[in-house]
Amino acid sequence: MVHARGRARSIILFACIAIFLQLTPGTAAQDSATGAIRGMVEDAAGARVAGAKVLVSETAKGLTRATVTNDEGGFSVSLLTPGEYDVRVVAPGMAPLQQAALVEVGGTVELTLRLRLPTAQQTVEVAGEAGMVAVETSAISTVLNEEEISDLPLNGRRFADLALLTPNMTTDPRSLTSATNGDLAYGGVRGVYSSFLVDGADNNNAFFAQARGRYRAPYQFSNEVVQEFRVSSNTYGAELGRAGGAVINVVTRSGSNHFHGTGFYYLRDSAFNATPAYVGFKPQDRQHQFGGTLSGPIKKNRAFFFAGFDQHVFQVQTVVHFLNGYPVLMPTVNDFEYSDYPLVMATAAALSKMGGEFRSRLLGNAAFAKVDVAITPRHHLSARVNTSRYYGANNVFFDPASPITTYALSENGEEDVATETASATLASGLTNNLTSHLRLQFSRDLQQSYPNSAFPLTRIYSAVDGFGRSSILPRATREHRLHAAETLALTGRRHSFKFGGDFIRTWIYNYFPSLFGGEYIFDDVTVDPWTFAPETYGMRITPLRAYAHMVPHYYIQNFGTAVSHPDTTEYAAFVQDTIRVTDVAHPSADEADRAVLEGRSARGRGDGLLGGYAALPLPATPQGPRRACEGDPQRCGQPRLLRHGLRPARRQLRGIQSWQRERPA
Repeated sequence: MVHARGRARSIILFACIAIFLQLTPGTAAQDSATGAIRGMVEDAAGARVAGAKVLVSETAKGLTRATVTNDEGGFSVSLLTPGEYDVRVVAPGMAPLQQAALVEVGGTVELTLRLRLPTAQQTVEVAGEAGMVAVETSAISTVLNEEEISDLPLNGRRFADLALLTPNMTTDPRSLTSATNGDLAYGGVRGVYSSFLVDGADNNNAFFAQARGRYRAPYQFSNEVVQEFRVSSNTYGAELGRAGGAVINVVTRSGSNHFHGTGFYYLRDSAFNATPAYVGFKPQDRQHQFGGTLSGPIKKNRAFFFAGFDQHVFQVQTVVHFLNGYPVLMPTVNDFEYSDYPLVMATAAALSKMGGEFRSRLLGNAAFAKVDVAITPRHHLSARVNTSRYYGANNVFFDPASPITTYALSENGEEDVATETASATLASGLTNNLTSHLRLQFSRDLQQSYPNSAFPLTRIYSAVDGFGRSSILPRATREHRLHAAETLALTGRRHSFKFGGDFIRTWIYNYFPSLFGGEYIFDDVTVDPWTFAPETYGMRITPLRAYAHMVPHYYIQNFGTAVSHPDTTEYAAFVQDTIRVTDVAHPSADEADRAVLEGRSARGRGDGLLGGYAALPLPATPQGPRRACEGDPQRCGQPRLLRHGLRPARRQLRGIQSWQRERPA
């Protein structure tokens, strides 16, 4: 009864919001993978122009979206793929106006377009970017664009590592091993609570709560195929959800009307490095990365393709040291007596053969193909297929930060990782005020590890940390994931109402025979001084001497079922209303003071200190409100937005069900 009442109240609340929205006219909406352009059209005197035709064209592809200004001169175009656009306005009796706009992922561009009377020589007026403002919501986010991804130096070319340039983003110490910077963690929250989206679709590994392919593979996408990505770390919209930390939202590149290709080769060789500490020589490491891209039109202004390939070859030399700090194990005077001196020395000599050097080979590649088709001016289809592979030898455990390890080669193993993703998105402008973004994706994440040895793991305290079969090998995880999501955006003048939902079904096979191979631990132990049989009050011998006489301190082995199927089914829905409280916000203190003192005015009104208000170019990063504008505070600067939303979600895990409700700010 209580649940029924709760559902009834929710339905009534959502209905009231929808009715309220229908009664309030224009703003723009975008979702996690797109952007939007909105603005106002005015004449030379500052009066709003209704019925003006607005054409928004993507510069590279020539795709055009058209709309008409409303009764108050406002317009909005939603669900735009990130990139450069030309906005052209045509109105009867006015000279056409054209202005450039740069749309970023998850962002909205605000334009104020002022038309002028035509002249005999003038047909089209091209405006600068002074009137273009990137609207800031309450979300805390940072965008890294294509130029930054391409130009910033990045060892290993794992583009997600650039997210560390954003405030409060660090690496999770839990995974700072095996050629990785670790999971991305925001504000001290563990990296497993961060979420990855690619072109608006889920890109997470459900079992390990990491990005698909995990941190084992060098990368799943080459830098060459990533257009930009946004790191949203707080108060993001309800449509994102499913994250307690940051959301890394990636947009991949698309083709254009021009054929374009790139090629690259990078070499990193230890010959240019200094000799590592505590080694005494320079290990031979060499890293190759090469590949390229090709893009162009399939049919001009209609269909485009983009393809890329990236190969990674990394060979690293590892030096095995014993716990005494040397590659040779030398017994001390406490490790033997005269009677067993030959035995202990022979044992140390046999163990010393594990010291020295061995090589790890890390091989990987990433392939990418994408096709974009404009079915109609209002319906755009995008299909993408990408794969990644990671394989090699002795590539389970290694640390490129130091060539030294205290584990023998036999404790290492081989790991193979393969990821495959096929996705399709359909962006539709159903009406001038109603847009749809449908996403469908199927992915596979296959991981398999093999041990170098079948013998039980052996640890000898004060001598060596381990040799033999690793306690976590072999293992296998196979994950298949289906993701379907839909976002509808209904726009009005002051309200932008978004609602939708998603469904994720994950099939997981996990094989993890932890310690099924057994583990011997040799530590200080008391034995009978004549037979060396374990004894409670006998002679205490060192770990090395205990190993020589085969007297372990502990033996550990697990038994049971090593296979599990933690399949999951997740449902989520959200509703969000972004309210445009004012048309524009107020300028910063420095801009306001400078404009008033200089006597600058806008739209022919006012004269500085004597009254009116000034048209002020905003800085790239707004510095916050300080004072109201004189004369007309509603139309000076950047709009203020208020956003609220609700996202209930349900997860089912092998018969266990849980509910959660997220309330974005």
